[in-house]
Amino acid sequence: MKNIFNETDRNGILQRIEKLTPQTQALWGKMNVAQMLAHCANAAKMPTGEMKTQRAPFPFNLLGKMLKGKILAEGPLRKNSPTAREIKVVDPREFEKEKASFIAAVKKLGEGEKAIDKNAVHPFFGGMKPQEWGRINYKHADHHLSQFGV
Repeated sequence: MKNIFNETDRNGILQRIEKLTPQTQALWGKMNVAQMLAHCANAAKMPTGEMKTQRAPFPFNLLGKMLKGKILAEGPLRKNSPTAREIKVVDPREFEKEKASFIAAVKKLGEGEKAIDKNAVHPFFGGMKPQEWGRINYKHADHHLSQFGV
């Protein structure tokens, strides 16, 4: 399974980010490309502790625990899936700034387990092992880069 900690997988994500331009249009969803970059950077900062999120309330936290294995398995994330309010981006963003932020966050995750904050909590899944953080961040980046056709 692909993982952001794997150099080949991570480089593939970084190459796809480089293909984006301010004019790149979404194939689905509500975010523009700069908002998507900010959203993905926020998500990539969760495991390092740079982005703090709150655990989803009951029953969503229980549902997250039950679905974690299925979501982390092979296959794409579902379109228009719910997102944590802390990483949702609806305000205007500057493309180059958000692109640089996402690239930096991916590279930091590339440091592997040493980059992971042991106290980081995923809002839907709760506590995560480092390899699970690497897996979900790969899948999340892949999902949104596919949303923008790269």
